[in-house]
Amino acid sequence: MSFLARLALISSMVTSVTLGALSPAIAADPGFSHQGVAADAKRYETFLKSNWRSDGKTPVALKAEAEKVFATDARAASRFLANVVASDDKDSAAWTRLAEALLAIKPDPEKSERYDLPVHASGAAYRGYERATDSAQKSKALLVLGQALERRSYWRPAIDALRMSFEVADNLPAREAYDKLRAEHGFRMMDYKVDNETTPPRVCLQFSEDLSRKESDVAKFVSVDGKDPQSLIQEGKQLCVEGLKHGERYQIQMRSGLPSEIGETLNKAADLAIYVPDRSALVRFTGKAYVLPSRGQQGIPVVTTNTQKIAVEVYRIGDRNLAATLQSGDFQRQLSDYEVDNIRDRSGVKVYTGEMDIAAKINEEVTTAIPVTDATGKLEAGTYVMIAKPTEKSKSEDGQRATQWFIVSDLGLTAFSGTDGVHAFVRSLADATALADVTVKLIARNNEVLTTTKTDAKGYAKFDSAIAKGEGGLAPAVLVAEKGEGEYAFLDLTLNAFDLSDRGVSG
Repeated sequence: MSFLARLALISSMVTSVTLGALSPAIAADPGFSHQGVAADAKRYETFLKSNWRSDGKTPVALKAEAEKVFATDARAASRFLANVVASDDKDSAAWTRLAEALLAIKPDPEKSERYDLPVHASGAAYRGYERATDSAQKSKALLVLGQALERRSYWRPAIDALRMSFEVADNLPAREAYDKLRAEHGFRMMDYKVDNETTPPRVCLQFSEDLSRKESDVAKFVSVDGKDPQSLIQEGKQLCVEGLKHGERYQIQMRSGLPSEIGETLNKAADLAIYVPDRSALVRFTGKAYVLPSRGQQGIPVVTTNTQKIAVEVYRIGDRNLAATLQSGDFQRQLSDYEVDNIRDRSGVKVYTGEMDIAAKINEEVTTAIPVTDATGKLEAGTYVMIAKPTEKSKSEDGQRATQWFIVSDLGLTAFSGTDGVHAFVRSLADATALADVTVKLIARNNEVLTTTKTDAKGYAKFDSAIAKGEGGLAPAVLVAEKGEGEYAFLDLTLNAFDLSDRGVSG
């Protein structure tokens, strides 16, 4: 036989001996790990080695003493076993038995033992599992570890430990404890929510764990009135049944077997009797800001649902408060009741309050134009905010009302910034012609008017770089254009400019 052939034979024999030395149960052990419990085990072992001594007794004698008193005095038994593992930290059975003794102790209500004992027990059981040399020891340690973690309300790690206990070796108590704990705290349906504000409405089922992303046919686990659902949307721990109708009742069944991302399947079927109510009375505007033409029809569209009348308020924001309003981001979002009150009391002036009838259709969105100038009369130059809400009680979250910023103007304002300053152009929104003799103001972040100029015959105005390069509170923030008493427009210079590099423009 050649040298290479002999070497291959020896390697094969070593591999066979190594694999044969592992029992099937140990080889199949998936392994339990938990960073927090491992840290508890390390701290507890360090404490025992620093504070416990065997007093000359052998580990065998100490374990015998522990067994004599275990049933009647678990606290005394734990002391004997603590001495054993302090002198021999490789004794897996002693670690596991110590954990059992700690769990059997009745906590002293005057101390923190109700918390400390399960923590120490889980640490001791974890050490028993780590130091185990056969499948029986591993299974026993995992059972006790699962019981300790359950005592600590560590539901998922406890379920995993109990499952691994009977997977490593046949363990009926572990299987029974696993089945009980899994039914109470394992993968299960937690709740459901009827989302009646969407069109069409939907019902979302909430689960305790993320649903499996590998399951391609989730619909086979759900039925609606005994039929397959029209549409299902899976989102993490949520499964939404879509395609429902307002004012209808449904029988939704969740069948057992639905897989989760952690490997568990739904243990029990769930039957739900669900009613989808009508949509709440709501009102919203179609955009963040709006420009009303200064000539012709002047109406702001509002979208309503299930309301026959809305309450409307209009406030004007003065020119001096414009920069602060822009910097706060109020133009980009809905205003809360608190912010509306702040406009009422400080930064704005009420110009209109009243109610308007709506031609409502049940559960359908209706768009209606609010005739602004018909209600308010002639509007002065400035920025306005309209606030609307249903006269019926609304279920909208955190009490927010619908708000719409708007201006009344025929002025279209454009600005270009360069190293030589800010260039402004004003054109008519009605016919796009250049507008001459329009007053244009450059306002700083601190609301100070940096400079004022007028547009020429081409609708052009320039602000020198010396003014445009201000820093801090003097940095340019808003460009305001005014013509006559009612024409007004502004441009927020703090927003990101348009990038024209892809349009062949350079320099």
